[in-house]
Amino acid sequence: MTQQIVERYGDGVFNHAVLTEDERLSALTQELDPASFGRLGSLPFRSDWRCLELGAGTGTVARWLADRCPQGSVIATDLDLQLVQSRHEEQANLSWLHHDLTRDDFPPGSFDLIHARYLFCHLRSREHDLSRVLGWLAPGGWLLLEEPASFPIESSLHDAYRQTSMGVFTTLAERIGTDCRWPRTLHEHLNRAGFTEVEVDVTYSVVGGGRPMSRFWELTVDQLAPDLREVEGITSPMITETLARLRDPEFRDLGMATIAAWGRRPGSTA
Repeated sequence: MTQQIVERYGDGVFNHAVLTEDERLSALTQELDPASFGRLGSLPFRSDWRCLELGAGTGTVARWLADRCPQGSVIATDLDLQLVQSRHEEQANLSWLHHDLTRDDFPPGSFDLIHARYLFCHLRSREHDLSRVLGWLAPGGWLLLEEPASFPIESSLHDAYRQTSMGVFTTLAERIGTDCRWPRTLHEHLNRAGFTEVEVDVTYSVVGGGRPMSRFWELTVDQLAPDLREVEGITSPMITETLARLRDPEFRDLGMATIAAWGRRPGSTA
């Protein structure tokens, strides 16, 4: 029997070798970093924390964590590290690790903080993977998850933008298993796992007018255009109109929301 090959994020779609992928992820980083740093900064940091950054992307969050924990350590992981290795200098307490979250483990209780952004929604085995990650936290350790949500786009009054953008989620669901409705459950996952001090937050993005999220979404739609033309109800003129609106300095609409949830594993770090 021939084994079916299942596509993952980065195998084909969003591969780091795509010429515009660095720019696409850099635009997303510019959009998301201020809120991420604010949420992380609200935690009761200690300078000796052991931190894990899952899905390092362009490496800005890992670098921020390393600066906050000079007596601690940060391990930043990704399936493809070329975007971080090409732009960041070496730092004694920061290491980059090629790591597949769905297959590779860490010993139980290894970390005082685990952060992941825009990662679990792209994993077909996200429920199982999240349960494993929870075990990597030390008693009293913190978990912060930030994931994209599609609901603001679903209510857009701009038909071409709405249908084309929702086609992005359909395409990603079919190709790599992405689910941008799943993040609405983050809070409940932490509650069911017995975490304490659980909080939830949401931030909204605006597209148009040269904003970072607009550029990120433009490059996303452009990269997926061949697949989008195969989605029922989406035409080439609709894709062209959407790209034009995203570049239009006068256009304004909502982009994806970011849902964040964080909490503390029961127990004491002392």
